[in-house]
Amino acid sequence: MELPVWLAGTFRWPLWASSCCLGLLVCLLLLHVIEKFFVAQRSRQKLRYEPPKADDEAFVHFQHRYLVVYGLVMFADWLQGTHMYSLYQSYDMNVGALFLTGFLSSVVFGNFVGILVDKYGRRKACLVYCALEIVINILEVVPNMTVLLFGRVLGGISTSLLFSAFESWMVTEHRTRGFNEDLLGKTFALGSEINGVIAVIAGLGAQVAADAFGDIGPFRAAVVVTAIAAAFIFTWSENYGSSIANVRNEGQKTDDRVVKSDDILCVGAYALGLCYSLFEGAMYVFVFLWYPTLEVVVPNGDLPSGLVFSSFMLCIAIGGKLFDLVDNSRLREELLLLLAAAVSTISLLIPTVR
Repeated sequence: MELPVWLAGTFRWPLWASSCCLGLLVCLLLLHVIEKFFVAQRSRQKLRYEPPKADDEAFVHFQHRYLVVYGLVMFADWLQGTHMYSLYQSYDMNVGALFLTGFLSSVVFGNFVGILVDKYGRRKACLVYCALEIVINILEVVPNMTVLLFGRVLGGISTSLLFSAFESWMVTEHRTRGFNEDLLGKTFALGSEINGVIAVIAGLGAQVAADAFGDIGPFRAAVVVTAIAAAFIFTWSENYGSSIANVRNEGQKTDDRVVKSDDILCVGAYALGLCYSLFEGAMYVFVFLWYPTLEVVVPNGDLPSGLVFSSFMLCIAIGGKLFDLVDNSRLREELLLLLAAAVSTISLLIPTVR
């Protein structure tokens, strides 16, 4: 109990927020210990693969080059998300319109950004992303609706680049260098784990920056981090998307059973896509409303959004670790998804209770 009190006194963070964050951190560490001693032994036997021999050092060097940049750009991105609502609110702007503009921009530009990235080069696209992010974070300083709307449009473009250019560069470069295909999954897994840790650190860092410089503090920090990432990207080599060959269906005979199987798979894919879209829609509503919802119930409206954000990220990490543990059991994925949907429904209903 002394550590939360020390944090509350040193950083002026509410005791409830620091206690909650530390409690979640302890839960995550306990799950890691449980996995290490009770699950890792069996999993190691099932997931054993033959490691590379000659190019092991080259792969590790390549992996580190990518993950350093990936970690930096994700850190900068998470920094911005913690205080965006409170910043726009302090400007007395239409927060809903600004958020909606960013979402719509991402939907519109996301349809063809990937094609342009493949055509003109992934390294260039990553540098364009960094340039856009620096411009966006500088524009956040201006309390003008037109300027902020323009920044949100650029934000939609940069989001599309973030989730297309970086991983595409890594995958192509991995295969160009002839590394073992099995190692590709290791890079993705490590990147996902790094992203979770960085999200938690970003929330804490954003809170410290906001305490020192106000709500604009995290955005200023994001400019510096993005510039550092761009410096590393300059050392990358360029790669492009492969040309798409024309698919010929000459003399192709399809069995009726295969067609029927494809139809079933198609229906299943649409059902999965619909469920995913509905759940993501609920999450977007949560992303938009969590700050004003908590602000009205916090004493004096003093909401440490960076610390709360870190707690959210810890919950995501706990959920991922729980899935890893349960995945080794005989529970079906469908049952786990139903349980997750039920818990999410109850969680979203709680703020509606008066």
